[in-house]
Amino acid sequence: MAEDSKIHTGHRRRMRSRVAENGFSSLEPHEALECLLYITNARKNTNRMAHELIDRFGDFAGVLDASEEDLMTVEGVGPATARMLHLMPDVCRYYTQCRTGRNGCLKTTEQLAEHLMGLFAGAAQERALLLALDSRSRVRATLWLKDGTSDRVSLAIKDVVAAALKGGTDRVVLCHNHPNGVALPSREDIQATENIVRALGLVHVLLRDHIILTETEYFSMREENRLPFYDLATGEMLRPY
Repeated sequence: MAEDSKIHTGHRRRMRSRVAENGFSSLEPHEALECLLYITNARKNTNRMAHELIDRFGDFAGVLDASEEDLMTVEGVGPATARMLHLMPDVCRYYTQCRTGRNGCLKTTEQLAEHLMGLFAGAAQERALLLALDSRSRVRATLWLKDGTSDRVSLAIKDVVAAALKGGTDRVVLCHNHPNGVALPSREDIQATENIVRALGLVHVLLRDHIILTETEYFSMREENRLPFYDLATGEMLRPY
C-alpha cells in the first residue's frame, strides 16, 4: 500500500507539472478528468476512475452532463465526487457571467457571442433568453425565457415583452441556440424576430440583436442585415433585406 501511494503521488506530481507548463488544454480527456477528480479524492487511483467514467458516459462532456445518481453507479464515485462533477458546467457558466461583469461592456457582437456561448454551454435542448443592456452595453439582467426540445423552442410574444420590461432597460438582445443544427435562422426565426421587434418597439424597447448559437458558431441577425427596425412614429417595419 505504501508503494502504491508513492506511485500515485509521483504520478499526480507529474500531471500537475504538465498542467503548469503546458496548460489544462494540453491534456487528453481522461487526464483532464483525472485532474478534476483530485479535488475530492486525495488518495484514490483517479486514473482508473477517469477511464471508467469516460467509458460509461462517452466523453469528458458526457461525464459532466451526467446526473449525480448516474455518476455514482461508477465504482469509486461517491456523493462528494458526483456533486463536484455535476456542478462543473454551472461553475463555468457562473465564471463567464462574473468575468463579463468584471470586464464591463459588451459592445461588439463577438463579445456578446462569447458571453452567450458560456451561458448556453452544454445545453442539449433549444433555449431562449434576453439580455437587458444599459446605455454602456453592460448586462443588467439575464432573463431565461423558455426551454424547448432538441430542435425547437416556441416563444409567446407577451412573455418576451414582459421579460424585457422586467429587465428595466431600453435595449435587449435575444438569443437562442441550435444544439443539433447550424447557426442560421429558419423562416420561423425570421418571422418571430419581426413580431418581437414590433412588440418591443411599442413599449419603447430596442431589440439590439438576435443571435443564434451552436456550440462553436454564432449568427448575428444585426451583422448579417437580417434584423428589422420598427419605426414607432410611422408604425412601419423597416427591413434591410
